[in-house]
Amino acid sequence: MTRLLALGFAGALVLAFAPGPAPAEAPSCTGGDESGRRLLRVEAPADGRPEGLRAALDRAATDPGRTVLELEGSWYLDRPLELGLRHAGLVVRAGPRGARLSGGPDLSGLRWQRTADGTFEARLDPGLLPEGPADLHLDGRRLEPARQPNAVPGDLRRGWLLTAPGTEGTRAFRARPADLAGLAGERTLAVLLYDAPQWSTNLVRVARLDPARGLVELADNVDWHRLGPGTPYHWLGSRRFLDAPGEWHFDPASRTLALRPPDGRDPSGRRLVAGILDTLLLVRGGERLRIEGLELAEGSPRGSDRQMPWNHIGGGAIRVEAGRAIALCGNRIHGVGVGMALLSVDDVRVEGNRITGTAGNGIYLGLPWGGRPSRRVRISDNELAEIGHRFADSAGILLQGVEEVEVVSNRIERTAQFGIYAMQARANGEDRIRALRIERNRIHAANLRSADGGGIKLFAAAQDEPMAALVRANRISGTTHLMVGPDGRFFAPEDFDGRRWPQPVAPAIYLDWYARGVTVEGNLLIDNYAGISIVNGSDNRIGGNLVIGTIGSALGVDDKTPRTPGRPRMAGNRFEANIVLSERPGSLAVQIWDLSERPGAAFVGNLYGGPALGPESFVAGPNRLPGGRWAGDFGLWARSAYVAGAEHRGDPGFRDRRALDFRFDPEGLAARLGLPPLDPWLSTEVRENR
Repeated sequence: MTRLLALGFAGALVLAFAPGPAPAEAPSCTGGDESGRRLLRVEAPADGRPEGLRAALDRAATDPGRTVLELEGSWYLDRPLELGLRHAGLVVRAGPRGARLSGGPDLSGLRWQRTADGTFEARLDPGLLPEGPADLHLDGRRLEPARQPNAVPGDLRRGWLLTAPGTEGTRAFRARPADLAGLAGERTLAVLLYDAPQWSTNLVRVARLDPARGLVELADNVDWHRLGPGTPYHWLGSRRFLDAPGEWHFDPASRTLALRPPDGRDPSGRRLVAGILDTLLLVRGGERLRIEGLELAEGSPRGSDRQMPWNHIGGGAIRVEAGRAIALCGNRIHGVGVGMALLSVDDVRVEGNRITGTAGNGIYLGLPWGGRPSRRVRISDNELAEIGHRFADSAGILLQGVEEVEVVSNRIERTAQFGIYAMQARANGEDRIRALRIERNRIHAANLRSADGGGIKLFAAAQDEPMAALVRANRISGTTHLMVGPDGRFFAPEDFDGRRWPQPVAPAIYLDWYARGVTVEGNLLIDNYAGISIVNGSDNRIGGNLVIGTIGSALGVDDKTPRTPGRPRMAGNRFEANIVLSERPGSLAVQIWDLSERPGAAFVGNLYGGPALGPESFVAGPNRLPGGRWAGDFGLWARSAYVAGAEHRGDPGFRDRRALDFRFDPEGLAARLGLPPLDPWLSTEVRENR
């Protein structure tokens, strides 16, 4: 672990690296000398009952520092497995044949009957799952709760209804008459619906329908999830919605479970798991633990729900509370609410895990309300994909209240809102971000389900000391959005208009609100909705990045601070030695919205090129370019108040742009200007994965 030291000069921030204090018992995912340890092997029984596994944990606790607990087979958990201080020093790992922990009971013995409409039905005994399944998994595949309208595979912009005009507040929304047709007699309805800005979703129960007034009253929405007109939602909870392959429904009154298998085959005898657990493996106050190679799957979709205080993350298939010196290595997690939740931990390694198909966040690292930050954590070489299928405000990796943390060399693909999100969101500042390093991560297709998200975001709600954060040598591509416009239609992924508002906010790298003291350098950003954006942040340095093929703006500054009384104005930001290639018609090299008296950002030594660089590629509003212009060409931009030194235009001179070889030709313009080349690792990685 290294420590980041912040050194300020000339309104910018430079980060140096110095060795941090080595933990007394730092964990490792490379194993170690296990000679002298006893091997305690446990094989799952045929019925998967977990009693023997719990007994083995008790036996291991008699001498945990010299024990390896090796698991093989499949267990169906009725409550979390718990590790604590009595297990200090224990290694828990999968054996050669693998070990699976499932987050609910095995339903493969149910007796099914096929009904006239082609579904299969079975009755659950009253003693089994009193509240019904929270989720259902058939042959390892998660099934969808029956919904209306149906989802359309491969197209997230279809399968929604829109709230009607007059929707406001948090306790009800208005629906169009056609969208209420046939629902008056339903008693177990729920809705998954977006908030007014379309930043987040919430799953809430319906208290009452009033078709005459077109009103849907909600039983349990939360106060901060404010509603508005024209936002997406869909219905859940009715047996009549069960009309598509891969859906299921449970009727609590008759105790009837009904499903339509994706392949249409009879589910009798097939592996069927009812997901009920938010957490499968709980570490509470444990230390010197290594958990390695386990498969944790088929849990509940809870954990990022809005029934708890905002941004207090529950669940976690692996959940660690106040642990230290812990290594989570090479585990496979899928079909759960939150992959991992680590709260108030110290000296932890999260390495080589694969997390897919979560309802909410992939990895959450942070603190509970009134807790202390997590410190000295390294999250590296993990693969995360298909993150946030239920909760739109989800990230591959969410950091909140962290100090001396490294997020390095992870692959993150297809996330609901963010690839990586470092968030200081609490007004008291207890969840501050300090000494954070985000480096060499590969992020693709972030913000699939939100109107406001991005590849990497840093956010601070409270004015505070600099974050001392470094965002370096990351490759981010395919950042997009999901948003309904005022006309009631979804924006197309490539739909951008610099003069329109509202419109999606979806940069590859996003510094928001009071984000301060961040260095963004040497990142490769390809084919994103937008490139790098600072909204109201201060004292940030953006340098040596390569931004190519954005749909909207490559470099953006949005200063709204004068609208908030007492808020410090945006200042001290510097964009230096970046390369922008404008390749899409209508895209912008720079976009600024500035309400302050003095520019809050300075541009110097940046190089702009590409076939789409044209007469209106530089925008500064309202009327902030020379001559009171909103938009202009490079020449007008170079004379603006935002330019603090020579800016450049031309072909950078890459080895082979089409082959994604972004090394500089020694005779090219970028090399002659002395611009910093990309990290050699990044150049090689791009060519190998094109």
